[in-house]
Amino acid sequence: MFTNDVSYTNILCPVDFSETSRKAFYRAVGYARLFGAKLTILHVREGGPPSSVDDVEEDHNELTRLEEGLVRRLDELEEDGKVSREERDRMFLEIRGGKPWLEILRFATDDAADLIVMGTHGHTGFRHIFMGSQADRVIRRAKCDVLTVKPDNYDPKLDLS
Repeated sequence: MFTNDVSYTNILCPVDFSETSRKAFYRAVGYARLFGAKLTILHVREGGPPSSVDDVEEDHNELTRLEEGLVRRLDELEEDGKVSREERDRMFLEIRGGKPWLEILRFATDDAADLIVMGTHGHTGFRHIFMGSQADRVIRRAKCDVLTVKPDNYDPKLDLS
């Protein structure tokens, strides 16, 4: 039975600052506007805890730069008239540490996300097996819908290794 009453209220968009992630971010902003949904942009920093005082300070500085950059981009969207003040007020930023796919799933569950919009690097064949795929792990385990955004130059025929 076909139904066209699709609606999302809580969208999660993991970002890793790749070109595909940027595309997914703009797609997520569009869906948030379309559905009047809350949008959380999540960045997961992979790696263990800092091992020295200098590492703690460097970690803090990097997190501050990341947060300021993401907030600035959201503010620019509002200033450019691409999102309204009301829409901007429903957009949030979260930065976590850990394994990206696991933290994405944890956050989606804890925050009751009903859609995850994320980029995929489009690897297939041996490269996919060797490198693994954050997106594949999320797709297979997420309790909610997952929309993947492929890179502009994606061509599965070019990566059959």
